[in-house]
Parts: sequence; structure tokens; C-alpha cells
Amino acid sequence: MIEKIKTFVNLRIFKFLGVGGFCAGLSLILMYLLTSLLHINYLISSVITIIVTNFIGFALNKYYTFQTQKKLFWRELWKYYSVMLSSYIINLCAMYILVDFVNIWYLYANMILIVILTPLNYIFHKNWSFNKKKLPSK
Repeated sequence: MIEKIKTFVNLRIFKFLGVGGFCAGLSLILMYLLTSLLHINYLISSVITIIVTNFIGFALNKYYTFQTQKKLFWRELWKYYSVMLSSYIINLCAMYILVDFVNIWYLYANMILIVILTPLNYIFHKNWSFNKKKLPSK
């Protein structure tokens, strides 16, 4: 029984990392296209990529990683966006510091922040956004 639980937990982590890796790759591609090819400011590009990849990440995590009930959609959506909004505020501030003050290339800065923020996002999504505790009775 304990081995099955360990396997399940580890599998969920790998699913989360896979979804995150996909969204991170998509984010980097969009960031490059918007900033380098379309010459949009890197902070504005970052916000656009956040909006585009956020819903994709939510859907994949809800239905693939955490496999929660459809009736929990709206509750999980606002929790997911709350976690991601907090994460992206940290991301934008840190991006600004890393790019404008530390002089790190914007894509490298974005990769560094993805690596730092991913474990925090997993913990919050696992324990709050997609927590499978029963809804209170009405």
C-alpha cells in the first residue's frame, strides 16, 4: 500500500513537471517571438505569455495531473489563478531586476525564474488549488 502511494505521488510530480515543461517551452517561444521578432517590450511580452500559457496549464493540470472533478472547475480556476498571479508578480519583479540591473538576457532570466518558482507553484497547487477535500455541505 505504501509503495502504491509513493508511486502515485511521484507520478503526479512528473505529470506536473511535464505540464510545466510544456508551458515553459511554450512561454519561452512566445516570449522570443513577441520580444525579438515583434519588438514588444519584454515585460509586456511576459504578461502576454502568462495569459496565454496560464489557461493551458490550468486545463492540463486539472484534467491530467490532479484529475479533479468537473464540478470543482470554478473553485479550482480562481485558486489556480490566485497562485499564478502571485507567482507572476514575483516573476515580473525579478525579471525586471535580473534584466535591467543584473544585465541577464531576458530569456535566461525567464528560465532561471521558472526553475525557482516551479517547486513553489507545485506545492501551492497540490495543497490548495487542486486539493481534493470535499466541498462543505449546503
